[in-house]
Amino acid sequence: MNEKLPYWGSLFFSATAIILLVVNISLSNNNRTLQTDVTQRQTQINGGQALSQVNQSLVQAMAEASLKNNNTQLHELLTAQGITLKTDKPAATTPASSSTATPAAPAKPTSKK
Repeated sequence: MNEKLPYWGSLFFSATAIILLVVNISLSNNNRTLQTDVTQRQTQINGGQALSQVNQSLVQAMAEASLKNNNTQLHELLTAQGITLKTDKPAATTPASSSTATPAAPAKPTSKK
């Protein structure tokens, strides 16, 4: 009986080592796949941040054009998308006899969230 104990012990540890090797390989492959997915998502997020900056500049230009040209359709479009237009200075009221008009200050769009 004492002669079989080292045999069964070494057989058990050998089988355990082989099973752990297979599990390790499987987990490594799964980890590699997850890392690829995370890298792709991070690339999309970084691209989205760049587009967000472009979108913000575009909305600001549209808001300024809307106020500068008194474009009500563009103003309504921006308002429908949740963007409120605020001028830096309120428009000065002029008497009816005055023929000069003061231009509105550039708009600063703010989005409602």
